[in-house]
Amino acid sequence: MKADDTCQKTLEAFFGHTTFRPNQERIVEDLLAGTDVLAVMATGGGKSLCYQLPAVLLGGTTVVVSPLIALMKDQVDDMNRQGISAALLTSNQTYDQRKAVEAELTDGSITILYVSPERLSLPAFQELLCRTDPKLFAIDEAHCISQWGHQFRKDYRGLAIIRDLFPKTPIIALTATATEEVREDIITQLRLRSPKRYVGGFDRANIRYTVTKERSEEERFRRLTLFIANHPRQSGIIYCRSRKAAEEIAAKLRRRHIMAQPYHAGLSGNERSRVQDAFLKNQVPVIAATVAFGMGIDKPDVRFVAHFHPPKDIESFYQESGRAGRDGKPAESLLFYSPQDFTISRKLIQKEYTSHTDLSIRLKKLDAMQAWCESVRCRRRSLLDVFGEEYPAMSCGNCDICRSASMNLEDRILQGIGSISGRFGIDTAATILTGSSQKPAHAHLPAFGIASEWTGDEVKQAIRALIRDKKLRLTGNMRVKTELKKRQG
Repeated sequence: MKADDTCQKTLEAFFGHTTFRPNQERIVEDLLAGTDVLAVMATGGGKSLCYQLPAVLLGGTTVVVSPLIALMKDQVDDMNRQGISAALLTSNQTYDQRKAVEAELTDGSITILYVSPERLSLPAFQELLCRTDPKLFAIDEAHCISQWGHQFRKDYRGLAIIRDLFPKTPIIALTATATEEVREDIITQLRLRSPKRYVGGFDRANIRYTVTKERSEEERFRRLTLFIANHPRQSGIIYCRSRKAAEEIAAKLRRRHIMAQPYHAGLSGNERSRVQDAFLKNQVPVIAATVAFGMGIDKPDVRFVAHFHPPKDIESFYQESGRAGRDGKPAESLLFYSPQDFTISRKLIQKEYTSHTDLSIRLKKLDAMQAWCESVRCRRRSLLDVFGEEYPAMSCGNCDICRSASMNLEDRILQGIGSISGRFGIDTAATILTGSSQKPAHAHLPAFGIASEWTGDEVKQAIRALIRDKKLRLTGNMRVKTELKKRQG
């Protein structure tokens, strides 16, 4: 039987799929041939199958290194349900539990073993592996090995020992988020041998990016509640700078009858599990969280991700915003920022990093994040630039920069009036849209100044034309309101 026939039959028998996703089949074939692989694939792109399927075909044991115990547990449960013998070794297990797994490993009854990077540094475990003779090593979240990565972990550096102990065993390094600089560092640090490189596309075309400069926390929250109101009964994540901010925002949202819960590392393990489970089951639609939330959570129908404060680097933003719309349906990313946010982040970074090299790298990444927020270029185009991918057009049409640049007066009036709660006369609507209203309350409306490039008379004339075209309608005492039916053309 040909190798590709064997791969196909295994795909169908154990994983329930009839076709491979992009690059999966070639990666599997490379590993079966003993070739090292670096795979950069978007979350949801099927990274796990790239080592799970070869593990079944190679026989023996495949060792998977992962930084998250919760994610390892989920994958072990999934593998066992699919008829593939899998286990994990963690510090949370009892002595007897670890010994039972080690015994199974020794007698060859475990196909896939999940471990943390710290365990690879233990001499006793290294001896156990040498007796086991693994057929494949898979390094998940491989960007953690690079000091240029956004989640650098020193314990990942110890994984270089794999090449010393098993010079002929293939290694696959997998990540969803790695710049070209990080990709090179992964190869160097793991000492991959002439690896095949597979870098999938980074563009999340279904996500609309919006960045808003807003100094006031009160105004951010007002805009956030309006944003959430436009996603009724939909799931979303709000990322915050601190645990305190996550707690406060969740509480303020609940006071406005929006079901929200906080999530951060300061909560007990039971409470974090409860909140995560409620979110996955759609019992709690909104989570206000620190960066502790999200990795390894499989919820494809998250419709929005909001950053109440900007992340410290673009890679984190890409990863976190990318948790929206994994089902391929339209989703939104909203980010608030002010210069003060970056001043605070800069001070936090200077406290956290003592090494001059590490400090320099982190500050450089923060500067890039600030530059992206303040840029007037297409958000998507400049975001993809970071990962070495060129967007094929000058404008994506699905970010705040491109939408603003492409909108004519008619578009701006329709968008602006559609965002105003309540009804306004033509004259009042025109002063709001042009930004000429003197009422303090109007200055806080999202539509304020959206048509500031036109005069009040021009805007009023355009509003009347839209009414004649039935794209807007008048109701009651000469009030302007958006037409409920979808605008055509």
